[in-house]
Amino acid sequence: MKAAIISTLSIILVVVLVIGNINWKLQEESPLTRIKSSDSSKVSVPVSDSNSDSYFSLEYYTSSATSWPKSAQKVLEKKLSDKKSFHIVLLGSESIGDKELGLVTSLKEALEKKYDQYVTIDSIAYDGTSSDYVSEQAYDALIDKKPDMIIMEPFLLNDNNVIDISTTLMNLRQIISETKDQLPDVTFVLQPAQQIYDASLYPMQVSDLQKFAEAEKITYWNHWEAWPDGKDKKVLDYLVKDSSDPNEKGYEVWSKYLANKLIAN
Repeated sequence: MKAAIISTLSIILVVVLVIGNINWKLQEESPLTRIKSSDSSKVSVPVSDSNSDSYFSLEYYTSSATSWPKSAQKVLEKKLSDKKSFHIVLLGSESIGDKELGLVTSLKEALEKKYDQYVTIDSIAYDGTSSDYVSEQAYDALIDKKPDMIIMEPFLLNDNNVIDISTTLMNLRQIISETKDQLPDVTFVLQPAQQIYDASLYPMQVSDLQKFAEAEKITYWNHWEAWPDGKDKKVLDYLVKDSSDPNEKGYEVWSKYLANKLIAN
């Protein structure tokens, strides 16, 4: 009888030790355990589980958006507080490309890596002029996407040698006005299309766009800073041969510039 009791107690002891060892390993592997054991009171590494406040750090995300316009930062903070996604739309001519070759795919990957599901991005490429865009009220499709921020290339190359820059800027003003009527909290960011080689009129149009942005107090992201000068033949390495369209290298430099604006280091 005594031997049976001792055997039973031994088995119970072994089971307790095994269970304790398993629990200890689980605690070691838990992200929450690592967070609690940190000396810092801030969560430095978020986990994409919006149902768990233990893994969510508002400051982690907002600190990565310091290069955004102030109005967009405020909306982002509100969206994050409500555990909702902030939505960005890239709008422009076909120069911005598509999911196969363009800006949106690499930017989407970069944003997901940094912001998890809390910042999303989509794109709309339009193949007409800015006057066509306005006359067709194509901005309705933009409004339907309910963006919080619009990074817009205002169809400059499509307008080039077709309509003058003053008309382009008038159309741009109407697009912004019509969109803000429906989405009063939306933020616009303006940017040029790609750099091209040895152009004459186009750089002047881009300069006028930048002046317009400054006068209207609209954020202007000048990705040309990352390209070779338009008079330098090196810029041809960033364009499709016998075309002014960006190639893979061109989209890489353009998207990297935008990613650095959207994700502060």
